Amino acid sequence: MSLTYPSLYKVADAASLSAQKLHLRLTVAHAILLVLGTAMAVKSLPTREYSLLIAFVFFAALGLSLFLGVKKYEKNWYNGRAVAESIKTSTWRYSMRAAPFKNSESVNSIKSEFRNLLNNILRTNRELGDFIGEYQDTNEQITSTMDQVRSLSIEARKAYYLTNRIDEQRSWYTTKAAYNKKKQRVWFAAIIIAQAAAIGCVLARIAYPCWQYWPTDTFVLIASFCISWSQLKKFNELSSAYSLTAQEIGIIRSQSESVATEEELSEFVNNAELAFSREHTQWVARKDM
Repeated sequence: MSLTYPSLYKVADAASLSAQKLHLRLTVAHAILLVLGTAMAVKSLPTREYSLLIAFVFFAALGLSLFLGVKKYEKNWYNGRAVAESIKTSTWRYSMRAAPFKNSESVNSIKSEFRNLLNNILRTNRELGDFIGEYQDTNEQITSTMDQVRSLSIEARKAYYLTNRIDEQRSWYTTKAAYNKKKQRVWFAAIIIAQAAAIGCVLARIAYPCWQYWPTDTFVLIASFCISWSQLKKFNELSSAYSLTAQEIGIIRSQSESVATEEELSEFVNNAELAFSREHTQWVARKDM
């Protein structure tokens, strides 16, 4: 049985992924236009039409910059991710009967508290409302699987949490750490190659001063884009953070051996969710930049 997340999580997650794709694709398109325009200007044909074509390419790049600035896809990306991660960790706390959703005489009061939490998340992220309008989901905010898991015995809940949350997250962070490390190396190599090509053009110009058409500026621009892309994707930062979190999750998992009571399970779950929420905290920080 897989845990089904609240409707609001699905909406925020879909909105964040959509904003991320749009932002990254438009960023790449903007870079391609700049590189194309710079390359075309290296050897400009002596015609008005060719000059107008170059101007059109740069105007298109300018228009794309303005469009990105107005739409703020990057902020919606971070905002949606922060909301989704906050709901996910609260969902696990609810399902495990961890604080602040511990056992109560009336389960309705716990459900009311969870719904209030979702309302607070919406109120503090009103600017996301305009963007998530097109992502509709009519499922429940407190799903049947959340209640089914919550109704399990302490031993069953503990086993379920270890398998479906702890182990799943540890595998995710380990995989992502390796992926970002690999990407960091690839883009670092691209930066070096582009800079080396620019230096090669400079040296070749010394050797062949009569030849005027050296694409030095184009390679410099490509190197700049590679640097900007690495900073945008934060490959090195994420690789280190994910690797550290994966190790921390392994340590936390070993602490489950001593969990035997509801109070100990609540503390264990909250400690684990605190480790997972570091990424969520980063999204919140980026959102407010």
